[in-house]
Amino acid sequence: MAYPSFQNTDGNSELYSALVTAAQYAAYEQSVARQMVTVFDAPLNTGKSLQVPVWSALAAEIISDEATSTLVNTGSTSATINLAEHVVYRKISDMLRDSSASNVLAALGDNAGRAIAESLDTQVFSKFADFSGSSTAIAVGSFSKDDIMDRVATLRGNKITGPFYCVIHPTAANALKKALTGSSSYTASGQFADNILQNYFVSQIAGCQVIESSLVPYASGTGVATCAVFSPSALGHAMRGGIELETMRSVKDRATELSVKAVAGAAVLQASHGIIMNVDLVA
Repeated sequence: MAYPSFQNTDGNSELYSALVTAAQYAAYEQSVARQMVTVFDAPLNTGKSLQVPVWSALAAEIISDEATSTLVNTGSTSATINLAEHVVYRKISDMLRDSSASNVLAALGDNAGRAIAESLDTQVFSKFADFSGSSTAIAVGSFSKDDIMDRVATLRGNKITGPFYCVIHPTAANALKKALTGSSSYTASGQFADNILQNYFVSQIAGCQVIESSLVPYASGTGVATCAVFSPSALGHAMRGGIELETMRSVKDRATELSVKAVAGAAVLQASHGIIMNVDLVA
């Protein structure tokens, strides 16, 4: 989903259009979390929290001979998405701007956009720990496709049709790729293994899109990465507006202060629509 951009400057805003464009493009290209969750737009002037209704599951009854139907209560709960600011603040001196052979503003925009994209993804992935399922860690040496397939099967058994996504740490992904391309694997001589060996990328397992990201929560003290398998209905992500740029001229410092900002939040909508998958990366 594209991120709109806004400018709020005290003058000469046309000088910073390259920065806005670069920041918006970098954030759009780098962020993956918003492609896998339920996205909400947060309107202006509506507070810092969004309440999302979550409807309970219903069952239809089969009626014959024009019998009276049974009243079913429509129950719902709510999930709250709290918004926060993701900010990158920089100060660029006139000397640096005018001495560099490259476009400093465009470079700063790209750098800021990537930082905000990582912050957005980190915010979403931090909610994996709230999913259902066992928290017992899987040793990375034994981590395999079965761990993903079993969780997909559990979600399907709960009448969740997908699509499904799996986000794992690159170290866990490396172990998975080795298992899928090993000589004893039934996929080793097939096109699936060839694609992994050629592109070092796992596309889908059991209809579940596999994404590797170093931004999944990782406890350095225990070596455990909190990965997960989930459907988009498990997580919600709200964003107010888009990437915003604000500049202010500092005559005393002969520099321009630049602030790039996004306002966003994430929350678990339905914990049962995602399953935690802790992987011990050092075991």
